[in-house]
Amino acid sequence: MTKVNIGYQITQEDITSAIKYLTYVEKMKNPTKKDAIAFLQKKYALVHLTAHKIVEDEQTGKIDPVKLKG
Repeated sequence: MTKVNIGYQITQEDITSAIKYLTYVEKMKNPTKKDAIAFLQKKYALVHLTAHKIVEDEQTGKIDPVKLKG
């Protein structure tokens, strides 16, 4: 499928879900696979930047370290 970054690859399931989201939530008429991939890449970039900000805030003491379950 389509690689966004090392370690994550957009799957057909992701694309199908994104098309549903674009159709029903964003009210986009007839979103394409290309629209879905662009949407997923944009969201991935946002999540990536957010993760960097969280790490920076943890390191500077602005927030307590985030504890992930798992």
